[in-house]
Amino acid sequence: MTRRVALVCVAFAVAACGGESATSVDSGGTVAAAGTTAAPSDDDRLPDVDLTSLSSGATSSLAQIEGPAVVNLWATWCAPCRAEIPDFEEIHQARGHEVRFIGVNVGEDADDAQAFIDDVGATYDQFADFDGDVATALRASAMPVTVVIDADGVITTHHLGPLDQDGLNEAIDEALGITGG
Repeated sequence: MTRRVALVCVAFAVAACGGESATSVDSGGTVAAAGTTAAPSDDDRLPDVDLTSLSSGATSSLAQIEGPAVVNLWATWCAPCRAEIPDFEEIHQARGHEVRFIGVNVGEDADDAQAFIDDVGATYDQFADFDGDVATALRASAMPVTVVIDADGVITTHHLGPLDQDGLNEAIDEALGITGG
């Protein structure tokens, strides 16, 4: 298990925040370059992978998360992750009544992850993916990764790279079926 965590961390360290060459593959096999969104297929759903709550230590399945929801994979060593979490918190404060926000720390010690979350002031639910199973299931080749699901649990956005507030709001609007106009 420790070796697997180390391999996941090394893989993310090499690819993460990886500039122009990083790519993402959604569960339907669509490839997206860093900073882009892969088009999900109609049957894309969150994987049935166990997560551990950073606050309580309770275990639950990612697949059981009811939408609409924003799921953000992050790590403390990822500079774009560190930069976007405060933006996610701001949108969570504004739109938390419309959509659930979930952070998933990948491959790090729970105490270190919780200390970082406390430091940046994120108040939305945070979980740990100790072995990198969520990242693997979502075919995340770099970080951060943001997945948005609609009310039916279908993935409407699978984004590799940091999302600014406008991009996140657009992804939420898409999941909620809100069109600009």
